[in-house]
Amino acid sequence: MLNKMKIVVFAPHPDDEIYGCGGSILKWMEEGHDVHIVYVTDNRAFLWWGKKDNAIIEEEAKDYINLTEDELGKIGLQEAKEVAKAFGFPDKNVHLFKFHDQGASEKIDVGIELSKDIIKDAERIVLPSNNNNHADHQATHTIVKETAKELNLKGTEFYVYGIYNVIKVPKEKQIKIRISKYQDKIYELMKGYKTQLCLKDSRLGWQTFKFKRAERFAIFKLDDAGKFYNF
Repeated sequence: MLNKMKIVVFAPHPDDEIYGCGGSILKWMEEGHDVHIVYVTDNRAFLWWGKKDNAIIEEEAKDYINLTEDELGKIGLQEAKEVAKAFGFPDKNVHLFKFHDQGASEKIDVGIELSKDIIKDAERIVLPSNNNNHADHQATHTIVKETAKELNLKGTEFYVYGIYNVIKVPKEKQIKIRISKYQDKIYELMKGYKTQLCLKDSRLGWQTFKFKRAERFAIFKLDDAGKFYNF
């Protein structure tokens, strides 16, 4: 029997937890760990983002196209809560920072204060990579790492996932978690993010869940901070 750990997963946006580590979350829950999820932003900018890149699927987006960003943000947070429930997270393990999508970099100090009580006793923290070309992902990484430094979490392990950028670490710093048995479950969970499935890239990525066999992480300790590209 594995020792029960407190594991805290940080998702810059609702759905990043699925793309970054959805199968691993299900595995850790099945193993009996105390898994928490932190949703940093509210996905309110998905229409703006999609229009900018000509990535909107108009038929899928018809129910959202005339809504304000505040209305879209409320829908994004509601989707997050419903998906978290479908994952199996207890309500007390679901944390919403409610930062505006595309605005997390302006809330670093607030994010640090909000994170302290959540991660102070975490044995494992799961977070997006450093040197990230998406501002909200980079802000989330910075929030977590700076909070860990303030709390001096020397005994905590950090599992770093890459979505928008690659994992560049020596082999001994990497781990692959087999998730084949969870393929169907994460595919079904993604259906809860209807707003995100209005985007061409998200819908394309969603189809890959049926064939995803493993999730890869770079693993660090706090003393590794600043010594590796991803941390």
